[in-house]
Amino acid sequence: MFKNYLKSAYRNLLKTRLFSFINIMGLAVGMAAGLLILHYVIFEKSFDNFHQASDRVYRLRYERIGVDGSGAVRFASCCPPAGKLIRERYSQVENLGRMLKYAAAVSYQDRRFIENRMFFAEPELFEVLQFEFRSGDPAEGISQPNKAFMSESTARKYFGDEDPLGKVFSVDQKTDYEVSGVFRDLPANSHLKADILLAWENLITLYGPEFQDAWGHTGVYTYLRLKPGTDIPAFEAQLAELVEAEFGEALKHYNLVMNLPLQPLRDIHLSSHFMQEYELNGELDTVNFLLIIAAFIIIMAWVNYVNLSTARTLTRAREVGLRKVAGATRGQLMGQFFLETLLINLAALILALGLIALALPLFHALTGIPLSHTIWAQGWFGPAILILLAAGILLSGLYPVTVMSSFQPAAVLKGKLGGTGSGINLRKALVVFQFVIAVILLSGTFTVYRQLAFMQQHDLGFDMDQTLVIKAPRVRDELYGEKFATFKKTLLVHSAVKNISHATDVPGRQIWWDAGAIHKEGEDASKGKNYQIVGIDADYIDLFDLKLVAGRNFSPDAPADKEALILNETAVRWMGFDSPEDAVGGRVDYWGNIFTIIGVLQDYHQQSLKAEFESHLYRYLPTGRDVRGVFAVKLSGQDIPASVALIKSRYDEFFPGNPFDYFFLDEYYDQQYHSDRLFGQVFTLFAGLAIFITALGIFGLAAFSATQRTREIGIRKVLGADIPRIVLLLSRDVLILLALSCIIALPLLWFGLNGWLEGFATRMALHSGLFIFPMLIVAGITLLTVGYQTVKAARGNPVEALKYE
Repeated sequence: MFKNYLKSAYRNLLKTRLFSFINIMGLAVGMAAGLLILHYVIFEKSFDNFHQASDRVYRLRYERIGVDGSGAVRFASCCPPAGKLIRERYSQVENLGRMLKYAAAVSYQDRRFIENRMFFAEPELFEVLQFEFRSGDPAEGISQPNKAFMSESTARKYFGDEDPLGKVFSVDQKTDYEVSGVFRDLPANSHLKADILLAWENLITLYGPEFQDAWGHTGVYTYLRLKPGTDIPAFEAQLAELVEAEFGEALKHYNLVMNLPLQPLRDIHLSSHFMQEYELNGELDTVNFLLIIAAFIIIMAWVNYVNLSTARTLTRAREVGLRKVAGATRGQLMGQFFLETLLINLAALILALGLIALALPLFHALTGIPLSHTIWAQGWFGPAILILLAAGILLSGLYPVTVMSSFQPAAVLKGKLGGTGSGINLRKALVVFQFVIAVILLSGTFTVYRQLAFMQQHDLGFDMDQTLVIKAPRVRDELYGEKFATFKKTLLVHSAVKNISHATDVPGRQIWWDAGAIHKEGEDASKGKNYQIVGIDADYIDLFDLKLVAGRNFSPDAPADKEALILNETAVRWMGFDSPEDAVGGRVDYWGNIFTIIGVLQDYHQQSLKAEFESHLYRYLPTGRDVRGVFAVKLSGQDIPASVALIKSRYDEFFPGNPFDYFFLDEYYDQQYHSDRLFGQVFTLFAGLAIFITALGIFGLAAFSATQRTREIGIRKVLGADIPRIVLLLSRDVLILLALSCIIALPLLWFGLNGWLEGFATRMALHSGLFIFPMLIVAGITLLTVGYQTVKAARGNPVEALKYE
């Protein structure tokens, strides 16, 4: 019996090649798209799962907030003493380890690089986070001063194929470290990317013992694993009591509240966007939204199968009737039709795997998933295929199989199909669903790209074109200030260089220097707020074309400017001045030191347009602040490679021993929108696939309509109806469904797009074109799809349609 079913199913698929191809292609595209999106979503949600007992590992953060709820500052890092005291006092803590980021110049022989992923680390860190060591003892390797661990790739960068153990490298040409261990590069799905880990004891030597007791400092990343069953809210309440006991008096003096919230390790990558993050993290909303798109695409593919299968009920009806007359039971018929569904789904799955194999390199390049993290090796892939296949057979096959096996022999052999009204209504509802999703996805694509274009074209408030940013030298001597002045003069004589500025930060970079408890002179300290600080020289404002709305710039000819400040407009409001003009001449208490406000800058977007304007204070520091900072070089645009080579040669001449590490500011600033661009590209790709699947669904509805109304078309042609009128007649139902879909989609789009745009502090306004153009595109695709089928039916010979009547 099974062999007969198989042979019948095979013959039927060959007999209706076009419908079989459309069914298989639609399902294959839906499966492939769904699996690829699932690959990306699972990768994004897999961050830090590889750590032992990762569900009990947390990162301790630091928050400082005014008692009235204003001036909140939230850090990804913590203050130095918190981790030490928690480790000593709380039995709920199984392990706790700390690390502090330390970007510096690392050299070995003639190899010199700026290492941005270097940290001081406690040995206890390896009891909390999993590092896979190739050599060395994680418990002892950096327990002594001047010892270091390196990642495999970093060790190769400095030492080539030589054994790194025992090799000695220098940090800032001040401190030598011996490599005591090598760990494998951290996985791509780790929020922490570390290349070099230095002994924690050297941090104490560098900053002094008092650093460990500084509750007002940040930058110490603190990870802890809690014992099973720990009540997190109760433990956080205990941490609040710790802060009150150790630092409460100082907080009351400044009218501040400090919190030490616990952040689950596995939530960091998609949910953490605080100050002092290691790198830009992903977006949970984006990942969840793509997961919804994947579900919709797969459902749309199954809907297509239902539509295309039921479109063929008329041609299969006589077959069903004859089989029932010959004695076939309904169960046997259902078995045969389910076997056909199984074969189609299997063929679609095989084709889907081929499509995935073809698309995988491009998909990896688009999403940034490393090629080593291939979809074929993932544990979830096999079960996902089986679930997708089983669900596809059941959900896409159940309705058509049930309908076709229920036909009554007497009715179908007379050419009558009973009970089709509910079936037609279901098919129409499914097509409306497809139209709604297609319009939403297309409108969403337009909105994403329009918002990205809006952000890229929006006036940021500063000029970043042709701006080269160089990391300031970390290897310095007592003549550094004079060397920088000479370096600057030497370059400015060249027409390729228009201006040079020395600053602690530039627009486009997260400002790490902040200070709290700053207030007007004479006010109570409790009114102090937290401000971001930028150290600049007299050329900074001109180089970036910042707008002074009141007062003046710093001047090298005004010695008093070392005790002067420039504020931005937001800082003026925070400090309680009535206007920028009112602020000029005002005096500010900066941790007991009095500074005079000499100017006010117009607000500009220091970072992404997603963020609100921050309050900035600018101090006059013409040679930077200790070894941090950058040189900003405004180029004329003439022969950029030659200009960079010229600057590098002078840099190497004046600052020997320092790597020439640079970037172009426009490219750097644009990196902030990487996740949004990725979302737009992935969204567009899968929106296109969804529309393709929708077109197949419309083709199925048109085929059903044309097949069911063949005799009607023949009669109308005999009575004189022309092709355009017949096409309009057959297209009318689909156009009505499209109009209904647009009405349903409009409120969903309005609320959905507004919700997405709320994530941007500076956003475009929604306009009718974002709704109308997608609807017109979907309508155009629909008319082309339906038009082909209806013209084909309308051009048929009416004699063929009526010869059996």
